[in-house]
Amino acid sequence: MFRTKRLTEKEKAFIPYTANQILIFESNKSKTDTITITEISLTKHPPNLGDMFWAKNTEVLRVQTDVNCKNCDEIMYLGTENFSFDTNISWTIRLNEKNYTFGTNQKSIDKIEKIKSTVNGIEYDDVLVLERAKQFERPKDNISKMFYKGIYPIDKLYWSKSNGIIKFEIIETNEIWKIKNALQHSI
Repeated sequence: MFRTKRLTEKEKAFIPYTANQILIFESNKSKTDTITITEISLTKHPPNLGDMFWAKNTEVLRVQTDVNCKNCDEIMYLGTENFSFDTNISWTIRLNEKNYTFGTNQKSIDKIEKIKSTVNGIEYDDVLVLERAKQFERPKDNISKMFYKGIYPIDKLYWSKSNGIIKFEIIETNEIWKIKNALQHSI
């Protein structure tokens, strides 16, 4: 009945992960945790009831870490929007019972220059450093409320186009998490 606003092949290619991939992270506070990617799914979502006359279905690409829960525990989400030309991208990284989050859009990412970065002795030459925008910074009292609820906003996310998350930083808690088991892919 509805047309679908689809993700482009370039947007889909932004996710370098595969199902059954295991990611091991280590923090600067000597903590280690593992994330297993269980599924990568591409689905269509119908428009909201009030938007049905002029809206389209939207397409969503999810990188799941729990095959039994389709709407939770996704490490990464790409989704088209009905009344915008942007594709939203968000990360929710669950490590040591904390949820570290970051969100942006494809248009913002396309403006970032690639850099070289070395993490645990491996040099990556396709890294994008995604930083929390100043206009989205929350007042300190809101941040402490988020921490209380177990949500920790990421200040800097280091994203390798060929390997995914290689590092992220949370200033308020002085935490730095790095990928421990990454293999460098040829570019």
